[in-house]
Amino acid sequence: MRNKTFVTVVLLFVLLLSPLKLHADNNLLVQGLEAYRQQDWSTALFFLRKASTLPENLNAETWYVLIMSEIFAGDYESVETDGAYFMKTFPTSSYMANVEYQMARAWFNTGEYQKAIDSFGAFCVKYSDSSLMASALFWMAESLYQTYNYEQAAPIFERIVTDYPSSPKVVEAAFRLDLLGQREREEKLLYLLRVTGEEYLAAKEDYEKLIKQYQSEEAVTLRKSIRELSSRVEELETQLDDEKKKNAQLSSRILDMTAQYEQLQTVAEESARAAEQSALAAEQAQAQVQAANAATAQANAEAAAANAQAAAANAAADAAIKAAETRPLIIYQNLPSEPATQTQPQQTQPQQQTPAVQEPAQTQPEPAQTTQPTPAVQEPTPAVQQPEPVVQQPAPVAQQEPEPGVQQPEPAQPEQVPQEDEELKKLKEKAQRLQDILNARGSSGSGK
Repeated sequence: MRNKTFVTVVLLFVLLLSPLKLHADNNLLVQGLEAYRQQDWSTALFFLRKASTLPENLNAETWYVLIMSEIFAGDYESVETDGAYFMKTFPTSSYMANVEYQMARAWFNTGEYQKAIDSFGAFCVKYSDSSLMASALFWMAESLYQTYNYEQAAPIFERIVTDYPSSPKVVEAAFRLDLLGQREREEKLLYLLRVTGEEYLAAKEDYEKLIKQYQSEEAVTLRKSIRELSSRVEELETQLDDEKKKNAQLSSRILDMTAQYEQLQTVAEESARAAEQSALAAEQAQAQVQAANAATAQANAEAAAANAQAAAANAAADAAIKAAETRPLIIYQNLPSEPATQTQPQQTQPQQQTPAVQEPAQTQPEPAQTTQPTPAVQEPTPAVQQPEPVVQQPAPVAQQEPEPGVQQPEPAQPEQVPQEDEELKKLKEKAQRLQDILNARGSSGSGK
């Protein structure tokens, strides 16, 4: 990764500072650099190799990019050839350290470990301050490890861990140290087994069995962990599906409740309008009831006046009946054919009037004279006018049907019109009684 970053910077430097002319030959270099930037190594090699044959591209930058492309493409034999050409043609180039490092890597990757050991050793001596120092030490120790020089490789790995703790090769170096320690223990064990002969073979078999058992146990543990994790994943997926179903149900319920709310809101608005109409109708009915009460009160006042008149007429009828019952019966006598010789003028007394009855005039005879005829007394018939109470009934008020669910106000009750007064009844009875007395008197006088 560090090498790729470095080469990318080199590419930018080449593109910005190199005076490139836009003709067909330089287009090969541009296309090669673009393919390198896109990590298309085979295409980059194709264009860069063609571009390197041109005189104008004979520079350290072009050849360095070509060598890096061959490294990434795995063409290690070309790295060795082109690296040697680079070191011979550009001995003073700033890319010399990187080219030598990449050539040593190529020898390691092709299995030429001794050349790699020598090249990395020379690099570490020549470029001790290079940023690739830790990597060079690691690949040199790795080359020693591959050639079974464990005692020489171990100190180099320890140096990487101690002197370059921030290097990315520290983890791999520590791992190699663990392997070297295990291998050392294995070698000691094998040595003891060789000494003991048969015991050695048995111990070796047991050791191999233990290794296989350990590996199998690890595999079983891993498989068990994988099964548990797979089961857990299935449970989580099931829970996720359940939650999605619940979410869908809740969404449906929300939609239903929203629709119900809108319906209830509509019903509430209609109920409010109906309540307003009912209140207006109740006010109108109240006004009509008040008007009916006013008419009833007027009718009651008229009835009270009629009752007062009836009471006065009743009192007059009582007086007339009393006068008729206490007056003496007048007997009409036959007058003589010849009038008396001396007759003194009769003095009449003024009649006494009673309410509705006219009293007859009475004569007082002289002591020495004959009886004088008494004029007929006219029985007055009291004309008693019986006033009828006029009761004006209120007009019926149209009742409106109450709206369902709306509380109606209590209608005002109209005042009751009083029934016919007892005085009128008494007055009628007394008038009838007086009429009967007068009729009896009239029939009695005409008979005598």
